[in-house]
This record gives sequence, C-alpha cells and structure tokens, in this order.
Amino acid sequence: MLSCFNAGRLVQFAVGLNSYVGPRLTPALVTGDKSMPIAIPIDRRSRSALGIAVRMGLLLATLFGPSSASAELFEEIGFTQLKNTLTSIGVPVPLGDGVPISLVEAGGSSNSSYWPNSGSNEFGASSDPLGLAVAFSDGSGNANMVNPSNHASSQARNFFGNTTSVAPGANAVIVYEAGLFLDNQLGAPVGGTPQFLDFRVQNHSWVGSFAVDDANPTPTEISQDVSTLRRFDFMINRDNLTAIVGLHNVIAPLPHLLGQSYNALAIGRTDGLHSTGLTNLTNYGPGRSKPDLVAPRDTTSAATSTTSSIATLLHSVVIGSDAARSEVMKAMLMAGATKNEFTSWSRTTTQPLDDTFGAGEVNVYNSYLMTQGGRYAGTSAPVEAVGSHGWDYQTIQPGAANELKYKFVIPTGSTAPELSILLTWNVNVPGGFGSQTLANMDLTLTDALGQTVDQSLSTLDNVEHIYLTDLAAGDYTLTITSDTARDFGLAWRTSTLFDQPSADFDEDGDVDGRDFLTWQRGFGILINATHAQGDANGDGAVMTDDLMLIHAQYGPTVVDPPVLATITAVPEPGSAVLIGSGMLMFLFARRRCV
Repeated sequence: MLSCFNAGRLVQFAVGLNSYVGPRLTPALVTGDKSMPIAIPIDRRSRSALGIAVRMGLLLATLFGPSSASAELFEEIGFTQLKNTLTSIGVPVPLGDGVPISLVEAGGSSNSSYWPNSGSNEFGASSDPLGLAVAFSDGSGNANMVNPSNHASSQARNFFGNTTSVAPGANAVIVYEAGLFLDNQLGAPVGGTPQFLDFRVQNHSWVGSFAVDDANPTPTEISQDVSTLRRFDFMINRDNLTAIVGLHNVIAPLPHLLGQSYNALAIGRTDGLHSTGLTNLTNYGPGRSKPDLVAPRDTTSAATSTTSSIATLLHSVVIGSDAARSEVMKAMLMAGATKNEFTSWSRTTTQPLDDTFGAGEVNVYNSYLMTQGGRYAGTSAPVEAVGSHGWDYQTIQPGAANELKYKFVIPTGSTAPELSILLTWNVNVPGGFGSQTLANMDLTLTDALGQTVDQSLSTLDNVEHIYLTDLAAGDYTLTITSDTARDFGLAWRTSTLFDQPSADFDEDGDVDGRDFLTWQRGFGILINATHAQGDANGDGAVMTDDLMLIHAQYGPTVVDPPVLATITAVPEPGSAVLIGSGMLMFLFARRRCV
C-alpha cells in the first residue's frame, strides 16, 4: 500500500484486484480503480490496481490545504539568515535554478491524480524570480490534470513554489505517480535495470510496503521490499541523485519503502512525531538509525519536501563540481544540521545518529557555508590545515596504509563552540540486485599528542558523525579508514570564538579609525577570516557584529538608541558602506574630542 503523510482520519479509497499484492504507501486519501469504494482509517491496509501485475493500495496524506512556508519556517531553517547575510554583502541569493528535479507522488490510476495544480500562481511566471513558469512534465503518462491532487500541490509549493520554498528558480520538474515509478522507472520488485534518471533532487513524500499486513509480512513480501530498496539505492549511486524520502507521520516502526534506504535521506519532524528507531529488514542492513534529518514542519510530507527544496538550492550553488555528488551533498546537509533544538539529542562512537532526530534539524545557512569553503583533499600526511567549512570527495583504498588525514586547527586564544563532521558513502548494489556490499569506514579525531578525542565507528551504517562542543584551541587530526575501496563524501563546519574579543586589528594597543578601515576592507568575508582582516569576535566572518565591537571597545560613550538601531540593522546592498562611512565620521569625531 502506498500513502502520503498526515494525521489520521477516515478516507475514501477503492479496491481493485490483480495478480499479487503490491506496495502500500501511507498518510491519507486512498485511491485506485473504484470497484468497491469504502471508508477506512488511514492505518488500515488497502489494495488497488498497479500496472499489469501489482495489486496496490494507496493512502495519500490527509490534506489540510496549502502548507505555505512562513517567515518563521525560513527563520528556523536558516534561510532568513542566509538571505539577509548575502543581501548585506551584495551577493545574489541562490534560487535553485538550473537544477533538474522530480516530484514522486502517490496517486494510483487515471481516476486518481498525482498531479500538482500546475495553474497555481506559485508556479507561474508572474511571481517567479526569473519570470519563468514551471515546466511540468509527466513521467508516468497518466496525469489527471482536471482534478489535481491537493497533496501533490502542497508538496510542490514546499519544494519549488515561487514564494513558499527556498528554490523558487527551479522551473523544470518531472512528476511521477509513486506506484508507477516503482514499476516503470525502478523495475521493482523484479524487472530490468532501473531507468537512468538525470535529476539532482527527487522528492518522495510517501511511504509504503509490498506487505498486506506490516505486522506479519510474508517472506515473499519482505523480499519484494528489499529488492525495491536495492534498486532505489543502485539508482541513487549510479545517477548521482539526492533522494529525499519520508517516514510515517506518527510514532511507529520505520516503513519499509523508502525510509530504510541506505543512500537516500530519510526525513522526520523536529517535534519527533514520526516513525523512529532502527531499520528492521533482515536482509537489508538492520540496526541503522533513522531518520537522517528532521525539519520544522507539522507533517512528514512537508518536512520531506522542505528538505528537498534546501537540497535544490544547494545544488544550484555547486553545479559542475564534485560537491554535487550524492555522497557530498548528503554529507553537507547532515553536517549542517543543528542540535540546539533538542535537549535529548545524542550519539555514541558506534551509533552516529540520534534515533529520533538523526543528525539534527536541517539548516541551509550552515550547509551553504560548506559549499563556499570548497574542497580540501585528505592525504596521508597533511601539512596545511583545512578551512573552518569545507568538504572532500575521493576514493579511499583499504587498509591502514591508505588512511586519509585532515588537519584541523582551533586558533590559540579561541574555543570552538561546535565542530560537526559527517562522512557518508553509498552502499554498492550489483546489477543483479540480489545483494549489496557495504564498506566499513571509520572516523577518528586525535589531538596534537595523538590522543583520541572522539571516534565514529559504526559497523552497520553508511554514515559516520563526530559532533563536539567547546573544543579547546589546538591542532587536531581527522583520520578516515576503510576496509574496502570506496568513494565517499566528507563535510564539516567549525564555529569558533575568541576567548577575548578584540577590535584592535592592528594590535597597536587601541581601537581607532585604522581598525575601522581594516573592518571595512574585510567586510563580507563569510568564512576563514582572520583577526587582521577585521574579525573581532573570532567567528571567521567580518560582518556588522564586528563593527559593534569596534564601537563598544572604542570608548565609554554610549550611542543614542536611534543610531544604534541603524548600525545593527542588516543592511541592504550598498548600505553597509553608508553605515561604515557614518561610523568612521563618528569615530574620528570622538577621536578629536579625546
């Protein structure tokens, strides 16, 4: 049965019989060939026709109408911070343009649509930042455009809507019906090689299984689910796809499809009201923690499509580079996740993710900074330190003799409030789809004396995660080892602060106009800025908070509230120069009064 995600209520669906039971996809409106319409709760099993050989039940998520992205949402996922920061330094905000994307929606048959409301203004040229309408293409050849799906429309708005997403410039979308996607594109559960799909991001706001009764699946049904997952992970690895998949919208065991994939990103909700725990398919990596990430939405469908939107924005920044590799993009999304929302978030050396919140809440600002940090290649004996934010993509060979190392430095006089490092690699599925091979990679962080600071040593996951707070100044070495030759994605972010903030950039014993000019020249550096470039607080950026420290440390006179408000406001393009000019006059005026 197939279904989308939302709260439980009675929904109408239809039953159609065919030769065997097909996948069940779960939250809300159930549709199919209407041979026997009935009303059932969404957690009941249902059946409907799928293709020529599958009997499938579809549960589309309970629909509460449009889920518009609010200012509060943009604030929580870091988009407001990204937009304001880039605007203040005159850098265009990424729009997600140039990224081919796909929306897969549970629908059923020609009588039950999986098609978004393509006539909505959210997808029209008039509100599009590029003046272009979304070009929808039907990948399943079965769209009901007369009666579009509310659920599909809602996820489309979250994913690439002009005003309700963070990727309004993504204007080329192929839409698939979920069951037909499994049947035709994946060839699941048994068929030919999955079709090549030239997408960078694909959204799956549905869950499912071939089992009629999840509590008592038959060996054949389990085998069908596992075969489908293998094909999905094969496609992700081969086609370099960032696949974002959802979970049940209630606290329940993990769905088989597609939440137990190795290579996709499984998404839950920040409030924790989603299926959690460990994967449970005997032949497909039991014991792995899911979800991978959470997002601050009130349904798992919306959390999934919001994360897909963030992934699309990031892809538009890294087009043509190895950062667009599925492993690297997954690592950047997970390493950027925040934990401060959760009092109970935890990991261990053998369990890299939290059972409920995964790597944490997705944050586009943190992940964007990693795209700007660039690639730092690991070597056997690194000499230069990596930047505060960055990534790597390469193939590691097995054995200790081939381990790769990265040098991290927390500057003297600083502390790192956060160090987040994420390593991920894809499970390898041979073309026969009868098995999978998982490399066993490990992460170890040591200090200058070679003492172990932390490790991530899971033997089950294709993710390793080190997350530390309040890391002391010093030199550290990150080491990656593997038992198998495998390509990987690595991403990290380091936040630092000076123990004693100082705006005396020339270190001549006072803070004066020369220090202001240093700040003005460095204004707009977002990562890896030095104190000599105008970073007063040690966070690696030269922004308006450093200007405030210039003012605070210049002298005892308090700026009148209206002036202070002008200084602290996030400036529009070019306004930072005006603020700086005014501040310079203020500083020199005070200098003359000394």
